Amino acid sequence: MRVQIPAKEKLVLDYPNYDTFMAELQNRSLTTLDVKVVSKKEEKWVRSFGLASMAIEKIRVEQENQLVLANNSNKTIKLRVNVEGMKRKENPTKKEYRSFTLQNKSDKSIPLIIPNVMNPNLSPLSKSVVDLKIGQEILFRVGVKKYVLLTVDEQIQNGDLLNVGELMAQRKKELGL
Repeated sequence: MRVQIPAKEKLVLDYPNYDTFMAELQNRSLTTLDVKVVSKKEEKWVRSFGLASMAIEKIRVEQENQLVLANNSNKTIKLRVNVEGMKRKENPTKKEYRSFTLQNKSDKSIPLIIPNVMNPNLSPLSKSVVDLKIGQEILFRVGVKKYVLLTVDEQIQNGDLLNVGELMAQRKKELGL
């Protein structure tokens, strides 16, 4: 479906009849859209990211949560949304995955690449909770070339808060960029 979100407005998507749903979002505007999965009970965000202009991403939303699309700009955002209901997969063992937060303390967006997962655009002064498998790489781009920012391993603990700006500065120094 095609959707327009007026300036400074939010759109809430909730499909309570689905155990979980996958939403494919295609931002067809020149403005970044804030995407959040929010707990219905606690009204706290579970995970979030900025969907860059002209970007396409998929996000999973569990039955106990809802999808909130926020337009914090002064222009209407146009996007296409495709929703597919699905059964929840069995939870992987805690040893295989890590749940941690990527934080952007800067006043500029930080685009990242998480192959086969998503390509989040961390909005300025934001946090994004991710659940990633051990061994998963998080990449960043300089020009057209991609570099490994970090690889998820046992040193990252559930609940850790990682400052992406500091990690990127350290990694660029290591690579001589």
